[in-house]
Amino acid sequence: MGLFNILILAVNGQSVHEPSATSALLFSFYALAVFLLIQFLGARFFTSYKERFSRFPLIFFIILASLAAGSLTVAFFLKELTHRLFLGVVGGVFIWTSLGEIAEHLGWYKSHARNAVWIYLVTVAAWLVMVFFIAGIPVPILGFIGYPLLAWGTHLTRVRFIHKWGATSFASTLLLLTMAAISGGAIVAGALIGTKFAGMMAGLVFAVTSWSIMEIIWERGMANGPWKYADK
Repeated sequence: MGLFNILILAVNGQSVHEPSATSALLFSFYALAVFLLIQFLGARFFTSYKERFSRFPLIFFIILASLAAGSLTVAFFLKELTHRLFLGVVGGVFIWTSLGEIAEHLGWYKSHARNAVWIYLVTVAAWLVMVFFIAGIPVPILGFIGYPLLAWGTHLTRVRFIHKWGATSFASTLLLLTMAAISGGAIVAGALIGTKFAGMMAGLVFAVTSWSIMEIIWERGMANGPWKYADK
């Protein structure tokens, strides 16, 4: 099941209601709202308990990694291809939060370091090889790895831009506008395709890029982030 087949799935999947664009937009809003709600509440919850319990980040890491493994396992038992792929993506959300965001808080790696870029590029290359050159890769695996690549790439780009040029630089402003264009383009693409799967994926892309836009705004000091304690 390669990337081309996934695109066919997105285009040919059945819409729930007519018109199809409306259905896609509804599912985009659902994915966007759930993702941002989890992000905001998670940031608030994490920073609150991190200050109270020194070992909480490690415990939270283990919990999220377990949820990721559980989501991926359950995905293999689902009958619908769309559901298997989507649950694989959900597992990818958990694994990225644990290996990406929480691991960074634990000091296991620095996202602005040069070796982080090379590790990311190698991971992208491995995923592309699985998609285009290795037949029979299960759909949940592709979704499970695909989401972290999306979130990781967005996060890595934002962090390196801000680290090199600063949050208030012209380069960061261009990055903000580029992410805004990607966000809007994702929703338009989902609506044009018109399936619930395309709508959910479009909403997820919109949510990830929107979160990065808000991160830049928070770095600029234009608004307060959701964290309870200012540890950034």
